[in-house]
Amino acid sequence: MVVLDTHCDKRFANNPLVTGEPFLRFYAGIRIALAGGVHGATVCIADTLPRPSFGKAEQDRLRDLAQFLEATLRGRASEIEAGRARSQVDASDSLLRMTLESMDQGLLMTDTDDRVQVSNRRVASLTGVPDSLLHDGAPFAAVRAYQAALGEFANLPEDLRGWLEHGTSKTNHFDYERMRPDGTVVQVCTRPLPRGGVVRTFTDVTERRAAECALRASENRYRILAENANDVIVLGDLSMRRHYVSPAVRSVLGYEPEELMETTPAEFCHPDDAQSLADFWTQVKAQQEGRFITCLRHRHKAGHYVWIEASIRVVRDVQDPDRTMYVAALRDVTARHEAEAQVRHMALHDALTGLPNRTLFRDRLEQAIAYARRARTCFAVLACDLDRFKAVNDSLGHPAGDALLRAVAERMRAVLRPYDTLARFGGDEFAIVLTYLDAAGDAGDLADRLIAAVSEPIELDGQSVEVGVSIGVTVATERDRDPDELFKRADIALYEAKAAGRNTYREFEPNAGARIATRGQLALDMKEAIRAQEFHLVYQPVVDAETGAVVSFEALMRWRHPIQGEIPPSAFIPLAEEAGLIVPLGAWALHEACREAVSWPAPIRVAVNVSGVQLRRAGLEATVLAALAGSGLSADRLKLEVTESVLMQDSEVIIASLHRLRALGVLIALDDFGTGYSSLSYLRRFPFDKIKIDRAFIRDIADPDAAAIVRAVVSIGERLGMGIVAEGVETIEQLDLVRQEGCTQVQGFLFSRPLPPDAARSYVDFASQIHPSRFAQFAPPSAEQA
Repeated sequence: MVVLDTHCDKRFANNPLVTGEPFLRFYAGIRIALAGGVHGATVCIADTLPRPSFGKAEQDRLRDLAQFLEATLRGRASEIEAGRARSQVDASDSLLRMTLESMDQGLLMTDTDDRVQVSNRRVASLTGVPDSLLHDGAPFAAVRAYQAALGEFANLPEDLRGWLEHGTSKTNHFDYERMRPDGTVVQVCTRPLPRGGVVRTFTDVTERRAAECALRASENRYRILAENANDVIVLGDLSMRRHYVSPAVRSVLGYEPEELMETTPAEFCHPDDAQSLADFWTQVKAQQEGRFITCLRHRHKAGHYVWIEASIRVVRDVQDPDRTMYVAALRDVTARHEAEAQVRHMALHDALTGLPNRTLFRDRLEQAIAYARRARTCFAVLACDLDRFKAVNDSLGHPAGDALLRAVAERMRAVLRPYDTLARFGGDEFAIVLTYLDAAGDAGDLADRLIAAVSEPIELDGQSVEVGVSIGVTVATERDRDPDELFKRADIALYEAKAAGRNTYREFEPNAGARIATRGQLALDMKEAIRAQEFHLVYQPVVDAETGAVVSFEALMRWRHPIQGEIPPSAFIPLAEEAGLIVPLGAWALHEACREAVSWPAPIRVAVNVSGVQLRRAGLEATVLAALAGSGLSADRLKLEVTESVLMQDSEVIIASLHRLRALGVLIALDDFGTGYSSLSYLRRFPFDKIKIDRAFIRDIADPDAAAIVRAVVSIGERLGMGIVAEGVETIEQLDLVRQEGCTQVQGFLFSRPLPPDAARSYVDFASQIHPSRFAQFAPPSAEQA
């Protein structure tokens, strides 16, 4: 009977000698017959390891061994057959010796007197015992003593060492392994013989134990890695069923590893990712080579979903090469996914307001064009700029300006429909795509509502501020294809809205581009006009409210165009500021005004208006010094006038420039006082020499509220040591009222319209001869004449 592997043979798989000591895995046995032909014994070879085969040659050797034993026994049982038995024994002994010496195992048998009966050379090599101690009949105690002297048993358990060194009979260690001093690991199996004595086998298991140790170490390393890695390690089959889940799953997904055993990812996948998971797994099973990566949402034990990046490889099962498994490393990438989403959002949205930026706006605009083409409907593009935003931003600071932009964005978003796109391009520039319009007129209605919403007062840090919005509108149809052209049209309409007075909207008109081109041509003409000296100054007197004597003249710039005639300052001054021409124009005006003022009787001063562009540019102080030096005018006879709107643009830079100018001895006046938002703040931050009350208050001075404002300004000016000038006095009644409120100097058509230089010099003499009570005799010019 041959059993190559008891575990695979149902007859022996549950045998106590297989499941317990000595854990038999291989068995080969043959019966032998004793005297009289009775089958009374079996010769067998057994091992704790299975064998791949036990061929004919090995079977023959076993059979020969059995025959040898059978013959020996029979020979001893019968003297009659002694001769034949000895002959058989000799033959069998020769065969046995050959068999024993060809074995890879060492074999040694001792009798009841503990003397060596049978051994092979392999015993000597595996035990380190010389052949001289292993001859037949040699006492085995000498063998044990020799081994003990060499320290062969030093590391064995005490009872086993006592049995080996002294022959102690009580021991349970019939099968044991020991490591020799040279590192060889020997497995020793001891079996008692029925009639006394024992048979020992010695097997070199050094390589096997080293391999097993290496395997255990490797498994231990991988287990340590798997159980201590931040990633969740999963082992499963190609049906996605999990058979191993590492402990990291507790921190990543909140489950105990046992809770996920025999489950599949599909049971925990987010419904929106179910199809993606199915497609991914189809790819894994189809290709099986390489590494596969996906990122899906897995349900956490707490109920929410976690973004999991899974890196998967398909492998062969070590224990069953025909079986295919998968190994996956699961990593929580929720933070990374959210960061990537944030980066994508930041790439397409404005950081301050959260609105779409220029890139996303263009994409939405292209979508609107495509939809209009398919549905044959119309939509609109709006370009929006806030009015007076820079003044608020500079006066209250950038944090307040940012808060204002967010508030405006919210108001605009509240007006628009959910499917409209509101974008911020930067600064105070917004853009809108109005989709799905029922009629072209709907765009204008929405623009009106936007203007009304933005114009409502906004509370910022306890202060109420007001801004407006100028809007350019262009309505597009299915015939429009170019997004750049559409926005250009909206931008042209926005320019028209600003030119119309701001806080309004204008729809694009085909000839609007021509008007803008005309302004461009006017800017070119202005450059030529500076070279050709087409500009000139006129002077409007500022007089003493009680005596009528001229205190100063305000120099006002005029342009006589060779073709268009007189161009009003309201048309060319903003254009000069936009084109940067106000700097050379302002320098010319300073030189010309100082040169003219020298001819006036002292101490009459000349006032020159200064643009914010001039104040922000370096070199204004040098220009003032050059004008004074070139004309010979003393610095205290030059007065520079700035408006509150100018101060609200880069206020820190401008106020620093004004301080430097004032240090030169030049007077500084605050013009159009009351039209800004933080007048009192500027009065505190800069000690103006003069305050000019805006004509709007003087026009309505008969109204108690306007009169109260004038009275308050006069009181503030007196307390701060600033002179007060009332602008726009046109009637004797207004003159009387401003006198009553304490204004000491006045300016307006009641006294004179702006005069050319010769007339201004004559006016000085004329005014000194007229009592203020007679001013009513001189009717002021009309607005057209002015």
